[in-house]
Amino acid sequence: MFYRQYFVSPTGRLSLVASEQALYGMWLEGQNHFRLVLRKRKLVDISNPILEVTKKWLQAYFKGESPSPDDLPLAEQGTAFQQRVWLALSEIPMGQIRTYGQIGKAISCQSAQAVGTAVSKNPWLILIPCHRVLPSSGHLGNYAVGEDVKCFLLRLEGLRFDNP
Repeated sequence: MFYRQYFVSPTGRLSLVASEQALYGMWLEGQNHFRLVLRKRKLVDISNPILEVTKKWLQAYFKGESPSPDDLPLAEQGTAFQQRVWLALSEIPMGQIRTYGQIGKAISCQSAQAVGTAVSKNPWLILIPCHRVLPSSGHLGNYAVGEDVKCFLLRLEGLRFDNP
């Protein structure tokens, strides 16, 4: 059984999905890949302990704290390549950024485009910080839920950009 709860954040309403054992995803409604993943699951709109811990994690994050993603059990999903990319994302400290090329180099992949594709399919928005990855041009670049949300999250973490 999969459980879903909503969390109203400064960026919009997040849908949190978990089983009894792990968190399967954290998506902003309307996010790319959101409907595709959720339509494959039978969801019950009640909470469970994992969702409660996830909501506390989000509350701390949006207060400007730096909660550890290690506090949440994440469901094993994605391809082996995606998992390598997502692990590299999880190692980017709060308030820091990396480029797609730097992530590629860290995981021995020469294709920044392949890294970008894996980043865009990250099922744990905010928790696995795909917003901390920028193109080598230094611009904000694309983001599954929009440039304004990416900019908001980076500013929350203390980074400043000329973009919106």
